[in-house]
Amino acid sequence: MRALTVVSVAFVAGFGAGRPAAADPAGSRVVTAPTAWLPPAGTAWAMLGIDHRGDGAAIIGYGLGRLGELELGSDTDVRACRACATRPSPLWLGRAAFRIGAGQDAWFTGMPAIVLGVRTTFAGHGHDVHEPRASDAYLVASRDLGVVRLHAGVDAITASVDGVRRPSRARPIAGIELHPPMYPRSSLLGDLGWEPTLDVPRAPTLGWLLGIGVRYQAVSWASVELAVRVRQAEDLGASTVMVRVNAVLGRQDR
Repeated sequence: MRALTVVSVAFVAGFGAGRPAAADPAGSRVVTAPTAWLPPAGTAWAMLGIDHRGDGAAIIGYGLGRLGELELGSDTDVRACRACATRPSPLWLGRAAFRIGAGQDAWFTGMPAIVLGVRTTFAGHGHDVHEPRASDAYLVASRDLGVVRLHAGVDAITASVDGVRRPSRARPIAGIELHPPMYPRSSLLGDLGWEPTLDVPRAPTLGWLLGIGVRYQAVSWASVELAVRVRQAEDLGASTVMVRVNAVLGRQDR
């Protein structure tokens, strides 16, 4: 698994070598998987999403000099169940995150953007579970190659519920964004992420989360996304269709 991650990151860096220095794009996520893009100083952004089951996310972020970023919000990406006799239910969790890193070509030509991020929950409710917790730390590299943007890294995730904790486990994360030249405002998205399921009274488990969708840049400061996400251990009928709006406020210079 570690070898796969190293090879993926090296591929991103090597494929980008020889290109002229490029300004980092915006967006801290593909669909679920994180990117290594950091906003400029003084730039705030907001993301609001909802799926066809009424679950979703609301997150705000603030750039710290294109060296770091703070995020605060809530989402239903974590699932919970008791003995998992039925399909796990979404669990609303408040989340706080901090990201620090360096942009493309910051240290040498062809270098991908690199970010180290940490995220943890601070509140949660739903499905009659107690003391739900989910935390992760990830390292991700991103490179803008023009028509395509690549993202690859590793995410170490830990979770607990009702006092039962799952030790940290590292998993690969990856994403791709395609920008067809004939549709300059549209992007095709695909990614692989991981989220825990809080299985009471057993220890939490980890499952993959695949996303595929399209993003449309409606105006210079806002985009709209339509995506489908599929989870491990859930059949195709359990897939969720999500609509998400992203807005950037403040300075957008790079």
